[in-house]
Amino acid sequence: MKMFIGGLYCLFFFAMVSGIAIAFRQSEGLVETNYYEKGNGWFKAKATEQQLGLEITAPESLAAGVNEVSIRITSHGKPYDGADAKLFVGNVSSGDQDVSYVMRETAPGVYHARAVIPFKGKWLVRMDLAGNTLKTSRSWFYDIR
Repeated sequence: MKMFIGGLYCLFFFAMVSGIAIAFRQSEGLVETNYYEKGNGWFKAKATEQQLGLEITAPESLAAGVNEVSIRITSHGKPYDGADAKLFVGNVSSGDQDVSYVMRETAPGVYHARAVIPFKGKWLVRMDLAGNTLKTSRSWFYDIR
């Protein structure tokens, strides 16, 4: 009986050491570097958005093919103009179709880009906005049918 318990102990020890070694070598790198600095930047951006009374209105829907994407941005009800805006469009299931577009201001507070969505599926649309005192982004998910 002592031999059996000793064998189980050795087997358990081998399994633990093997599991730790495999986990160490197969690390996915899920820990973000500079987490606190990036988090602090996010909170500062949200505070600035709140001070500016920023409202961003996205398109109601998108379709497969060429889309005229217009996003309206207001600050305390007035157009937020003169900002640099970029539009990112990417398929959720694959990174092969990820594309970024530069948005141009077509009217005060209205930013426009022509985006191509090649096929049906779940798509992420993100607008990155950089102004005088603000650097932020907003994301929306669209189910393209």
